Amino acid sequence: MQYALAMPALRPRQQKAVDDLRAAYRAGRDAVVLVAPTGMGKTATAAEIIRSAISRGNPVWFLAHLQEILLDTSRRLTSEGIQHGFIMAGMPSDPTAMVQVVSVQTAARRPILSKPALIIIDECHLAVAKTYLRVIEAAGNPKLLGLTATPERLDRKGLNELFDHLVPTCSTRDLIDEGLLSSLRYYAPSLPDLTNVRDRGGDYDEGDLAEVMDQPTITGDAIAAYRKYAQGRPAVAFCTNIKHATHTAEAFAAAGFRAVAISGKSTAGERKHALEALKAGQIDLVANVGLWVAGVDCPNIGCVILLRPTKSVTVYLQSIGRGLRIHQDKDDLVVLDHAGNVFEHGMPDEPREWTLEGRRKRKGQAAPPVRQCPACFAAHAPAPVCPCCGHTYFVAEREGPRIVEGELLEITSEVAQKIRKPHPAAGCKTYEDLVQRAREKGYSDGWAKHIWQARQRKKLKTA
Repeated sequence: MQYALAMPALRPRQQKAVDDLRAAYRAGRDAVVLVAPTGMGKTATAAEIIRSAISRGNPVWFLAHLQEILLDTSRRLTSEGIQHGFIMAGMPSDPTAMVQVVSVQTAARRPILSKPALIIIDECHLAVAKTYLRVIEAAGNPKLLGLTATPERLDRKGLNELFDHLVPTCSTRDLIDEGLLSSLRYYAPSLPDLTNVRDRGGDYDEGDLAEVMDQPTITGDAIAAYRKYAQGRPAVAFCTNIKHATHTAEAFAAAGFRAVAISGKSTAGERKHALEALKAGQIDLVANVGLWVAGVDCPNIGCVILLRPTKSVTVYLQSIGRGLRIHQDKDDLVVLDHAGNVFEHGMPDEPREWTLEGRRKRKGQAAPPVRQCPACFAAHAPAPVCPCCGHTYFVAEREGPRIVEGELLEITSEVAQKIRKPHPAAGCKTYEDLVQRAREKGYSDGWAKHIWQARQRKKLKTA
């Protein structure tokens, strides 16, 4: 079988990424993560690594979890002149091909006939999942190349369980300034009350969240905001669950817009139709849940509507990234953040430092500063003038600190204990009390046991 190995010209950032990756492997690294935002050209960079590997006789897998990612990768590899087979349900198999486009779900079910020398994992922040780990082990634990814009798990933990080196590239702001990504107009027209929404698995509980976000006033706000700020733009809405996505699509349709809802339960044909119809301008909005956070290449998306809050910066940035690609029919991307995610995570184009160790949000750590314009409600990085409508912020002349009556109070540990937020276990005297509190808070079953055992150990020490 012949492979076209001629290398198309890489952009400078892509060539530097290739050079940095090669240097990492030469230095003895076995599992490297390439961190690059939407638009940097991760697939083109990976294609050069693939060409280099197969020219030395080393088989390569491209591994991912979504059919949209896999089919788009196949299309791009074909355009790069790289022949390949599939390990993927419903796609033609060619075991002799040195390059395989692999569905992690399919690979987990089938016996592995030939083992790769390198596995490239797209959206590798998901690769610490058990299914991925089983497939990697069955493939003989080859060298790994992870691709992601956000090397951080939902629980804020890093990827150092699997990967041993990180290669950074550039920021979203760099690519916007270079004209490779769309500029942003960001609006946060409503802030939902999430006081009673429980935490589950590092993010908001979907059931509780849907009850808050799927109210007529919220959905109505989304339609009004779309009419005001993004009329006529192909839009994608990120919803909390299937019921919420269905209601959102129905509400937009009732308001005269062409809208469909898709989810993981949609057929392959329904998902393909939604993407192609949005690209062709045949529908106005796709309301989705859990699908288009990654792997969808639809450059004409001109509006991203966030109808679900998230504690995950990965979900936040990946969602907005669906609309950041440049297209001849749009001047910028409009983000309608009905969930106030920008106040949790900051503007999507601000520089971020990533590590394999992940991040721990310190108690009291403030989110990156964001200013919201009182004239047009756009959210943006602090500036004296709103970049969306030109509103000039009034800055009062400083006259020095104002003196008020009162005395300073020394903050001792006793005082601090009185003013700090009570521990969730406060007031629970028995193990049964802790179990009941865990249910009220939506904590895992192990929380009550952990607290109770800690108390017993403390009693033994003081006995």
